[in-house]
Amino acid sequence: VNTYSDIVFVPGYAKGKAPYGRYAVKATVTPRSWAEDTVNDVAAMVVATPAYGKQLTDAVGAQKIAFGRPAGLRVTSFGYPATTPQRGEQLLYCAGTTQQAPEGEQRVPCDLGGGASGGPWLAGFDSATGKGTVVSVNSHGEGHGGTPMYGPTLDKTAKAVYDAAQRG
Repeated sequence: VNTYSDIVFVPGYAKGKAPYGRYAVKATVTPRSWAEDTVNDVAAMVVATPAYGKQLTDAVGAQKIAFGRPAGLRVTSFGYPATTPQRGEQLLYCAGTTQQAPEGEQRVPCDLGGGASGGPWLAGFDSATGKGTVVSVNSHGEGHGGTPMYGPTLDKTAKAVYDAAQRG
């Protein structure tokens, strides 16, 4: 299901700067269960290669992804919260151990707040290399404070979304 259009991905974005350029999103993939029942909050975006630039993974690399990882992992969660003073202009993170949550989700102690949705949860994150393994993404907080942060368990639905995006 294609939900949004007119999206641009800006890797490494920080306070108005686009160090690796801008990549137009040519397709989005979301599961029908998200569009119809607001479960399985995952999506993938397929980006176009700029006429003047490199493919996205050649420019910035890629993270590994793992499906079916159980709760109990230490993760680092990233996002661009809309809170003051950042207002979506600065990448922030928090770290903690995931716990099982209802409805196929996991939670991690984190207070990134609104606007951080979609940011990755990286297991085995190495701050020196910036690499880890994506095991979930920020979905929603609990109430106004954003603590804890909830994310979907990347199950067969997430794998189907990923595979569809890989086909372009």
